[in-house]
Amino acid sequence: MEYKPTYTKEEIEAVIAWFQTHQCEQDIDMGGGIHIRELSKTLEQLFHIARTQHENRVFSGQIYFLFRIRDELLKQNKVIGEK
Repeated sequence: MEYKPTYTKEEIEAVIAWFQTHQCEQDIDMGGGIHIRELSKTLEQLFHIARTQHENRVFSGQIYFLFRIRDELLKQNKVIGEK
């Protein structure tokens, strides 16, 4: 997904549902100096931001990061399977 200044509740729930139904490795290098060691903890925080701030432009970068993580997990073949 491309960056957007705001996201709909449906977009947020869809990306969160994807993470909740797929098992992924907990360590991922996003490039650009971004490395996540405990993905599940990072996702918990991003889910909270996304659910409560999806219409707030100030948090659009953090919300977009959810989509970037999903895409990078798929690109790097770090999705283990469905839960």
